[in-house]
Amino acid sequence: MKEIDLVLHYSELLSLYSNLLSETQKEILEDYYLANLSVSEIAENRNISRAAVEDAIKKGKMKLDDYESKLGSLNTVEKIREIKSKVKDKEFISYLNEVERSLKHGI
Repeated sequence: MKEIDLVLHYSELLSLYSNLLSETQKEILEDYYLANLSVSEIAENRNISRAAVEDAIKKGKMKLDDYESKLGSLNTVEKIREIKSKVKDKEFISYLNEVERSLKHGI
């Protein structure tokens, strides 16, 4: 996967599963993927080592991947998007949008 694809992938996983992470992992991953801060910037802002930030990112990504493999919410969202691209019925698309919003609200 390209770097930008990875960033988008983990940003979406974070939006779905952030409430299942520790508060520290959630904040560090949000800084890294959503605020686009570097490891050095996060370490400096939190007054911790770069290694601690890298460890939190690594473990957080592993947890997000594990949640997705078990729950499959992102996979479901992607299938909904695919169906919406093929459907013409506006009422059904509206329903799918609501399902997608519910999933993206997070767990």
